[in-house]
Amino acid sequence: MLSAPAAERQHIAHFAKYFTNFMWQPSDVDTKYFKSISSYASMLPKNNVLDPVHIDVSSPVENWDGNITSLKYDAVYCANLIHISPYPCTIGLFTSASKLLKPGTGLLIMYGPYSENGVLTPESNVRFDEGLRMQNPLWGVRDIVDLVKLGENNELSYSNKVEMPANNKMLFFRRNN
Repeated sequence: MLSAPAAERQHIAHFAKYFTNFMWQPSDVDTKYFKSISSYASMLPKNNVLDPVHIDVSSPVENWDGNITSLKYDAVYCANLIHISPYPCTIGLFTSASKLLKPGTGLLIMYGPYSENGVLTPESNVRFDEGLRMQNPLWGVRDIVDLVKLGENNELSYSNKVEMPANNKMLFFRRNN
């Protein structure tokens, strides 16, 4: 299981605790978070979290650290990335996931806020999106319709959406054969 990039160090620790049959590979674009990632992992009862690796999803997957590209993954999990990065990072995430996931079974799982068909709700997410775009005009909440198209262009089929707490969603894309 590849977690790319691990914007939320707690996510990987939470999932690794409950999904002990997976080996987890945390990552981040900023190496200053590696100590935090490793600290969370050290508190787990089972040693199923590897040392974090540097990943910049805006660069080609072939340029990533470690032996990441030599394996095929069951899943790529991405938390709170695409709304706080320029759109080329979203494109890079989908392009990379397509190359790294096992054909037919691999999942791209994305957590965060999303609009649907151009509609962003509730009002708190609208204000959040406005604040993001004020910080950086290249940031902002992405629309599921656009992500579905991006998935289709990268051999990833949209399969499911799950409503989550705090007005977030989990989106699931399956790697085509």
